[in-house]
Amino acid sequence: MSKRQIESDSDIDVSSTDESDTELDQQKQQQNGDDDVEMQETVNVDFDFFDLNPDVDFHALKNFLRQLLGDDHSEFDTSGLADLILAKNAVGTTIKTEGQESDPYALLSVVSISDNLTQPSVKQLIEYVLGQTKNKLEFNITLKKLLSANASEGASPRVGLIVSERLINMPIEVVPPLYRMLSEEMQKADNANDRFNFDYYLIISKVYQLVDAVEKDDNDEDQSRGKKRKANEQKSAEFDYFHLEDQILEANATYNGVFDYKNKSQQETDSRRVFTDYGIDPKLSIILIDKDNLANSVTEMAQQFPAP
Repeated sequence: MSKRQIESDSDIDVSSTDESDTELDQQKQQQNGDDDVEMQETVNVDFDFFDLNPDVDFHALKNFLRQLLGDDHSEFDTSGLADLILAKNAVGTTIKTEGQESDPYALLSVVSISDNLTQPSVKQLIEYVLGQTKNKLEFNITLKKLLSANASEGASPRVGLIVSERLINMPIEVVPPLYRMLSEEMQKADNANDRFNFDYYLIISKVYQLVDAVEKDDNDEDQSRGKKRKANEQKSAEFDYFHLEDQILEANATYNGVFDYKNKSQQETDSRRVFTDYGIDPKLSIILIDKDNLANSVTEMAQQFPAP
């Protein structure tokens, strides 16, 4: 069912942002005597918030998971994870623009890892996360304690997996309402049971670095990966974010790290070359945050990215 509509319309600018293109358009308008034509086209979009719908959202959720997990999506059982997200009495929200039956533009949900340790899809996820963090000793040891089979016992801290993904051009201002709704749903569910009473949250996301995108040379595999952008040679630890809210989550995290994918694809790195001199080199981001700091992060998100 529909939860609510975002308070105000979001304007998405679909016009060119290239100054040279704008100047050419202006010259053409002057030549044609059509000074009244607007240079930018703005589309007003109403974002509606909906409950998760297993009858409609399954395939879209699988696509979101593939996008979120990047080059390593084949390492996961995305169908199994989608089933857990859409299970009965699940919590979470999708954003749509054409009614409940349409595909979502954004998703935020949480799945209990602690209650599903025997599920194959969760086992794969745990094995993957532990493998990726093995070189960050304290992070890895903490995850092993939290995600071990013994962690299902009542006295052990409970861990939830936050699944957050959206289309790349979705405005960041939709994120704080999504997190607020998720928090409210979990609190209501806690009145009946402890399924969503988590002590920690695990978040898997993506970041990227800019790299020189070079043509692939079959005789030189190193070139196919692209060189590091010269301006970033002294800043190799700095990353840009697909999800801007990840900066807040990282600042409040118990542990976090950025890792190379096990399966490396050149396609995404080279795709940016159509528009710029640089490609993007995606990396895996793993964040572990406790419940109090997640609540603080949601407050910071609302302050930093207020609704228009």
